[in-house]
Amino acid sequence: MELVVITAMLLVLVAVVVLFVSPSSQSKKARDNIRLSDISVLERSISEFALDNKRYPDQVNVLRMSTALPPGATHIQDSHGGWIKDNLSQYNEKLPIDPINDSNFYYSYTHSDTGFELNAKMEYYVEKMSEDGGNDDNVYEVGNNLNLISP
Repeated sequence: MELVVITAMLLVLVAVVVLFVSPSSQSKKARDNIRLSDISVLERSISEFALDNKRYPDQVNVLRMSTALPPGATHIQDSHGGWIKDNLSQYNEKLPIDPINDSNFYYSYTHSDTGFELNAKMEYYVEKMSEDGGNDDNVYEVGNNLNLISP
């Protein structure tokens, strides 16, 4: 009888722990923290490149996504010309890609002559997508012109 009571108490305890510490939520939160860090690194790399070269990396008004290699590129994370086709190796060892990096979760980048925009879709911190000041509430946007990538 005591064994049954102890087993039942353990099951209740495990159920409570699982409810409060949802593994799914924790995974989403961890991936979003990586996204926030990656976007910050990319934003800094692009800004430093622009300061040094008097232009933004890659072609003007071309949308790049971390899921697709531009023509002539050899590896998606190559800082010499991966998914952002320019040499960013002086600013970052490799180009970050989204932790999932599929058709729903990826990083995107474009620039004009006067500004740039980087985007990432969040899973856990969804409120950040609507609070970033950009034109699309479905992605987290950073840069100095948050109207370059249309929703």
